[in-house]
Amino acid sequence: MAGRRNRSRRRRRLRAKLDSEASKSSSPQSSKSSSPQSSGSSSHDRAAECKKPLPNRQQQVTEEKSDLRRTTRDARAVRPFLLRLIRGYYIDAISRLPAAELRTTLARGLLVGGHCYGPLHPVHNIILNSVWYAAAFPFRADPIDVDVVTTEGISRLAHRSLDGLVAYLCHKCPDLSHDDALWHLALSLAALHGASASARGAVPFGRTELEAVPFQVAPQAARHPKPSALTRFVTSVLPPLERDVLSLLAGRRRLSSHDILRLSAMLQPLPLPDALAQQPCPRELSIRIGRIIAERRRCCRIAYQMFIDIADAALHKFARQTGARYRLHIIYSQSIVEAGDWCGLDQYVHINFMAWPKGKQTQSQIPVCFFAEAHNPATRNCSEEDITSCCMLGCAQPSSSHVDNCYACARINRKIDHPNGEEHFGGHSHKTDETEDDRDCPTTIDVDYRFFDPDRDIDLVKWYADKINRDEAIDSKLGLKKRSTNDEDVAKEDIEVYCRRYV
Repeated sequence: MAGRRNRSRRRRRLRAKLDSEASKSSSPQSSKSSSPQSSGSSSHDRAAECKKPLPNRQQQVTEEKSDLRRTTRDARAVRPFLLRLIRGYYIDAISRLPAAELRTTLARGLLVGGHCYGPLHPVHNIILNSVWYAAAFPFRADPIDVDVVTTEGISRLAHRSLDGLVAYLCHKCPDLSHDDALWHLALSLAALHGASASARGAVPFGRTELEAVPFQVAPQAARHPKPSALTRFVTSVLPPLERDVLSLLAGRRRLSSHDILRLSAMLQPLPLPDALAQQPCPRELSIRIGRIIAERRRCCRIAYQMFIDIADAALHKFARQTGARYRLHIIYSQSIVEAGDWCGLDQYVHINFMAWPKGKQTQSQIPVCFFAEAHNPATRNCSEEDITSCCMLGCAQPSSSHVDNCYACARINRKIDHPNGEEHFGGHSHKTDETEDDRDCPTTIDVDYRFFDPDRDIDLVKWYADKINRDEAIDSKLGLKKRSTNDEDVAKEDIEVYCRRYV
């Protein structure tokens, strides 16, 4: 009973504090925090470019955060808010990373090891965790180097990072429920030090000193591939380097290739020991699984090339219509939606990408975010005639209001930033309700195949081995003929499903 009364008092104090801050939330000054500052250009007119300062992501979420405080504490509303917020942090981090490294070494660091929890601001945590993981565990298999980060790749990172944040907070404050942990994370905008202070009823001051034992529950709950190594990095390696690292990050809105090399040398001068696990299945089955994964990697390459061709065609068409020329930085969201009832015969492809204005650039500049729509594009060499829409988004870093305002994409749970005010996309009427915002990713996504390492990714091999053995056991019970080990027969059903989703 005493513990319950103490929690009630803390909540009353917290509500009083939030009410006193609510009037400040709409003020631009209230957004000054540990968030990295950003500036850029935007255009509300497709025929002309109008440059003006833009608010950073911290300012864009302030109003939504204030509304969240006043309306609900229900986890069904708070969790989607946090997922959208964390997704925005990843978009912010991607805009700061150099394109050459983002398409090669840093792609794996970001999409596999770049979780957003740690002692610093979430954007800084994403960058440092990504650079450290890429340096500590370099990729040794056949790379797929493309200017593409998929929708599901970012979605998985957001879901897993949030799982890690909640696990850490609940471990740090044992009396805290799961829903209360989400609430305090929302109040702190997914920053660990602010959420931890909020949960204790204290005022956040500086950053939280993370201890190894409580912190390790975060990467474990988030299914980080190297939880022990990440714990050691965050709690032992990073603290003495923090001042130098923050000086580098805070002084540059854009990081150069030289900056990434400096960070890599600072954070992890030598690769860590990387013990290889025992193969989980017989050699014959491993060969079959290897053929399936190789085919899926081929499908990934086809899909990536189609998205790149759409972005190139969209930028050419935009330049012809407006005279403003841009070069591609990265594609960060994709969605394929069906128009009408003709399955696969009438499709629209929606993509988000970042691009740089051609010409001289400054360190404070950030890439501009675009939305493009293509109608029934070819899988190779998309033409300008296939592009039905290409426009800059309302700001250089889209706010959460851009997400899910297309019913066609929201219905299939694809997080795409769409321009506001449009009434029709993808053959579906503009509609924002009756959609589910919190469904997790499929068991396997393109990231698992793009960065597949047969010596390291034993879990994926085991997943396929279990799937094949289960299917064969069902066939045996039903008295069906044993399936052929021919490449096409083994992978046919799996690959057809994958191709329908991506190609």
